[in-house]
Amino acid sequence: MNYFTRQEMEGSVRYSGKCRIGNWNENDTLDEVRLKDYIAKKEAGTLKMDKFNKRMATALQPVDLTKAASDEYVHFGDVVQLENVTSGAVVAVDVESRDPRPAENSCAVSASFHVDACARNTFTLEPYVPRTAKAAAMMPVYDDDVLHYGQKVKLVVNPAATDGSNWNVEKCFVRSFAVSQTHFAKYSRRGEVVASGNDSYECVFEILTPDPAKRLVSEGVPVMAGAPVVLLHCQSNQCLCVGTHGFANDFGTELEVCGHTATSVGNSYKMEGLATGVPGSLKERAPQDCNVFAIVGKPTVVA
Repeated sequence: MNYFTRQEMEGSVRYSGKCRIGNWNENDTLDEVRLKDYIAKKEAGTLKMDKFNKRMATALQPVDLTKAASDEYVHFGDVVQLENVTSGAVVAVDVESRDPRPAENSCAVSASFHVDACARNTFTLEPYVPRTAKAAAMMPVYDDDVLHYGQKVKLVVNPAATDGSNWNVEKCFVRSFAVSQTHFAKYSRRGEVVASGNDSYECVFEILTPDPAKRLVSEGVPVMAGAPVVLLHCQSNQCLCVGTHGFANDFGTELEVCGHTATSVGNSYKMEGLATGVPGSLKERAPQDCNVFAIVGKPTVVA
C-alpha cells in the first residue's frame, strides 16, 4: 500500500507537513524530532555555528607578547611573532585544518594579515639539543638564554592555540619537509611547512643574517628583537618563505608559507664578488625579502 501522495513521490514542495494530505502524521513526527534534535544540540553547544564560534574564540584570543629580560635581545621563552618584512604578514597556524593522515599529526601553517598578537600567531623559541654526544660536540655552546646568530632552534606554537580542540598534543612545533611525492606545498609545490606534534630534526631551524657575506662574522652575536633574520631549515637546507599566492580560509585571505630559498637569477652578485676579490665561499647569493623575517616581541619586561 502506498502511503505517499503523488506530489511527495515526485519531490514537490507544494504540500508541507502541516497539510493533512498523504502521510501527514509521519511528517509532523519528523518535524518534532528535528526540533528536539536542534534543541539538544543547542544546549550541548554542538551546532556547527557554535563549533565555529568556539574555534574562532580560541584561535583569535588575545595574547600578550612577553619578554624574559629588560635588554633588547631575543630570549628563549619570549612570546614572539614572526613577521615577514615584504608582506607584513605574520606566521600563523590553523589547528582545525589538519592532515587527514594519522601518522602526520600536523595542521596547516600560513601567513596571516591579522597582525594583532593572538593564540594562533604567537610562538616561543626553544634551543635544539642533539640526541647524541657526538652531534652535541660539534655545536657551539652558549651559557645564556639569549638567541644567537648561527644557533639552531625550534619554533613552538602557543599552547593556547590547541586548548579546547580535540587535537591532543603536548607540544606543537613548526615543521618543514624536503619536496617529495608525499610532502609538498599545496599551491607552489615547494617544501611543505606545517605545525606538528611529532618532534624530530625536521622541526629544527638555524637563525642566520640575511647577508651571506656577514654570516661568518655574525655567528654567535645575540639577535636583537625586530632585526631581520633568515630561518634556514636544517634538514632540507631551504629557508622559510612567504609566497605571493593568496588563498581564502576561515580567517580570511592569507598567504602560503613554504620552504624555499628565493634568490635572483642573474650573475651580478657573483660578478661583483669577483671584481672586489671576495672569496668563493662568500659568493653565495642573498635570499630575497620573502625569506626575511623579523622576530617581533614586547619591548619592555612584563611586571
